[in-house]
Amino acid sequence: HRPMAKSAVLLAHALAFCGVGARAVLYRPVVMMHGMNEDATHLQRNMDALRAAYPGIYVTSLAVYEGRRSMIHHMEPQLEAVIAAIKADANLSKGFNFYGESQGALLARAYVTVANDPPVHNLIAINGPQAGVGECPKVEFPGVKQLCGDLSTDLRIYHWPFCAFCSYWRGKNEAMYLKNSGWVADINNDRTINQTRRQNMLSLNQYMATVALQDEIVQPSYSAWHTYWYWGDDSRSKIMPLYETEGYKSDALGLRSLAERGALILNSFDGRHLGYTMDWWNENVLPMFDNRLSEMPAPSLVV
Repeated sequence: HRPMAKSAVLLAHALAFCGVGARAVLYRPVVMMHGMNEDATHLQRNMDALRAAYPGIYVTSLAVYEGRRSMIHHMEPQLEAVIAAIKADANLSKGFNFYGESQGALLARAYVTVANDPPVHNLIAINGPQAGVGECPKVEFPGVKQLCGDLSTDLRIYHWPFCAFCSYWRGKNEAMYLKNSGWVADINNDRTINQTRRQNMLSLNQYMATVALQDEIVQPSYSAWHTYWYWGDDSRSKIMPLYETEGYKSDALGLRSLAERGALILNSFDGRHLGYTMDWWNENVLPMFDNRLSEMPAPSLVV
């Protein structure tokens, strides 16, 4: 039996050298949500980076409302599909980190606000229209942008069928927005404060929201930080600081409380919509996934 015992010792040393000790790391799973007119494969490079950095981590990119379907369906059924896909995945039953880009960043945050079961630990939202939008994307001439925004509101864009971004259209007139918004005003507790939804946000360990400084899609770009133009600013030239917004002052979504305990991370990159480099992503975003759901005992070695 001595050769067998010696082999067992060598195997134990080899496992230890490879990082497989008495307890094995179980990284918290990660869910990723693509943006408008994209599909689950759009986030492949991010998934690859995660798996390289945290061996064994479970990562899934949700294959819901992909491509054109993400553009022509309102946000409520899209959110319901996100909730159902997460519920159906047993790997996520004890909680996970949620990463979303663009419209997917809004869906990820809305999941936390509305459902959060199973719960999200860290939420990462890249270039998401969290406060809504009020101008058409890719229209960078000021006069045309303003006309586009004005006409859209005048044409009752809030109630258009077959339109995803109409669900988070905020527009130019506060009273009209609060009266007509069919989705984002409720998701943001802009009418009344739903304490359950507020508590869901407060349960987050950390919330990272990222602005693209040259964003030509989300208008205004700082909607990603839950802020917007000043109401009554006809030129739409001045963004209201987050701490001046009514939602922050009333702590309607818990953002002020998150900020006060250092759990709200507002950052940016100098680029267009989703135009970050992987160097920036690896430095700023990747560490948000370096947390463990638990530690599991390694299998016993029988000799």
